[in-house]
Amino acid sequence: MPEKFARFDIKEFLLSPADMCNYIQACEVEDPGDGSLNRVALMDVKHLIRARIQRDPQFAQALRIEVATLFHNGQPELARRFLLLLNEALRHHTARRFFTYRP
Repeated sequence: MPEKFARFDIKEFLLSPADMCNYIQACEVEDPGDGSLNRVALMDVKHLIRARIQRDPQFAQALRIEVATLFHNGQPELARRFLLLLNEALRHHTARRFFTYRP
């Protein structure tokens, strides 16, 4: 009898910005050296951020706080990556209606 597997969706397991940070850090450690695992992790997190902002606009603020915490704790490269992912998600046409830019 063949085995049946359920489809794995990372969105079900990364619930907080801290979980996303840990996921990216773990993928950096386990990367085979060619950057393939890092690229996949960043794409997963990018899609997750877009989906979460559409559902919950307060998630963007929580992610901004996490970015500031990462920068304060001495992880500027990871903070920069998350800030770029957040900016890209906010520029995305479906998330744009939730935010306005005010200098």
